[in-house]
Amino acid sequence: MKYQFKTNIESKEFDEFVKNYPSTSFMQTTSWAKVKSSWQHDFVGVYDDDKLVCTAMILKRNLFFGKKLFYVPRGFVIDYKDKKLLTFFIENLKSYAKKNGAIDIKIDPFICFSEDNIQNIKKQKGIEIKRSFTSNTKDIVKCLEDMHFKHGGYKKEVNAYIQPRYTMAISLKDKDGNFYDKEKLRRTFPKNTRNYIGTYQEQRGVEFSYSTDPKDVKDLVSVLHCTEQRQHIALRNENYFKKVMECFPDNAVLFFARINVDEYIKFLKDDMKENEDKKEFCQKQLKEAMEVKKEFGSKPLAGATIVMMPTCKNGIKTASFLYAGTNTKILPSLKITNGLMFYRLCYALDNGCDYCDLGGVDGSLEDHLSTFKSKFNPNVLELVGEYDLVISKFWYTLFNFGMKILKFIRSKR
Repeated sequence: MKYQFKTNIESKEFDEFVKNYPSTSFMQTTSWAKVKSSWQHDFVGVYDDDKLVCTAMILKRNLFFGKKLFYVPRGFVIDYKDKKLLTFFIENLKSYAKKNGAIDIKIDPFICFSEDNIQNIKKQKGIEIKRSFTSNTKDIVKCLEDMHFKHGGYKKEVNAYIQPRYTMAISLKDKDGNFYDKEKLRRTFPKNTRNYIGTYQEQRGVEFSYSTDPKDVKDLVSVLHCTEQRQHIALRNENYFKKVMECFPDNAVLFFARINVDEYIKFLKDDMKENEDKKEFCQKQLKEAMEVKKEFGSKPLAGATIVMMPTCKNGIKTASFLYAGTNTKILPSLKITNGLMFYRLCYALDNGCDYCDLGGVDGSLEDHLSTFKSKFNPNVLELVGEYDLVISKFWYTLFNFGMKILKFIRSKR
């Protein structure tokens, strides 16, 4: 056994290794490095003789006076239990960082401290789940600490770190590891969620579709803009999403929800004839539908999302729900977000995914994201968070002090 550390690994070889390594993240691919074009990058790894045995896609950010920050998103791609390999890799990575002026190597591996169903957490219902992400966590954490990685803390706020420390994920398998069929999956949701999925929306003219064409990003952005205005936030622009679609042609998928307003109007008129007690409600909805048609057309876009399908072939295959937007001016009573969520889950199920990662939430589980995502009976994952391998204590301390001052100034604006 003869280890050799190498940098600038050829992209095809690097991606082939990551793709075939169990449970890897799309953030450890060369395609993600292309998306994050404002950062420099490198693809490094260790060979055992001529065989590649571990890798890391490093993003490099220029700081000041020629200093850099190294960031390995959701990495490393390595067997953390192999202490000999891990030690060799970290020692060489540290030397490489020093030569390149890095003051810190930051990582946030997808490793969980805990995972449980939302109903168990909130109501102690005793629902049994398959715990897939907490294997060997204590041993891995100890290995990182032994290698002098410094833990970034246990903050719960969704924006406290580069990647959220808490996330929600829906398992597409039961506790025994068998895939759900679509109806069984639907029935895992609370009654007031599942009742608005399927026939309810089909009868009312709600239509779902997906696309892998980068040209359709403009529709996603138009709906995200509605969310930005409503929540007073700034999301990514059209060029960013086009880049994601172009860099991940086999993995990035857009999903859309549209409403056939004429079909909905017909449904309301028929429903009113058959159910006298619904007349007042249907008349109100008819008026709203006519106003929507006048302002947005006969088939308006009510919701849109982008999903990253798994880039790995082995292990736990997770679909990552990245961004979602809704135009709440378009018939919100139809609850199209419920149907659009289920449509994405079914697509992931059809494509052999084990989990759907719904994205970050606040660790208090009381923010609006948690409230919405909880409707789909997800599991809550508490990740280990960020670790820093400090290369230069002086510059690292100075950098953190400067960041605190900057945050303080921004908070006062």
